[in-house]
Amino acid sequence: MQVATDAAFSQIVQTKDNLSVNSTPVYLDKGVFYYWRVKAFDINGNETAYTAAYQFFTQGDPDINHLPFSPELVSPSLGAIEQNATTTLEWNASDVDGDSLTYDVYVDTVDPPATKVAENQAEKTHTLDLTTTTNYYWRVVVKDGNGGETQGQVWHFVTD
Repeated sequence: MQVATDAAFSQIVQTKDNLSVNSTPVYLDKGVFYYWRVKAFDINGNETAYTAAYQFFTQGDPDINHLPFSPELVSPSLGAIEQNATTTLEWNASDVDGDSLTYDVYVDTVDPPATKVAENQAEKTHTLDLTTTTNYYWRVVVKDGNGGETQGQVWHFVTD
């Protein structure tokens, strides 16, 4: 099991190895967003891939603005093959403070995407005209209007 402060798991704060139970205590700081994932091993040393990352927030001081959660992919699915002339990028995001959120959307044919195609939009979708036989990379930046900003991971799809 891994617990991290970022969705990419580059800032791991706890790792629990060789657990033989379905639960284990972890000690965390207050007022922090955490992400966690697990993978399983059998007695022969075979292992699964990590599960999807799950997220939670440890309650802290209520007078502090907290960053929005990292956006979650809705569609198109990761690595999808799109066959239409347009597609609708869709994501979900939330904020523990209940702040209204806006989104900047970046799309490009290179990773990481650097071309901003939408700025400060309230909708959780963006329609995109596509070119055939192209790899597309995209990400969403979530902003809470109180200075909190969270950059999402890079997602990708291809066109047929």
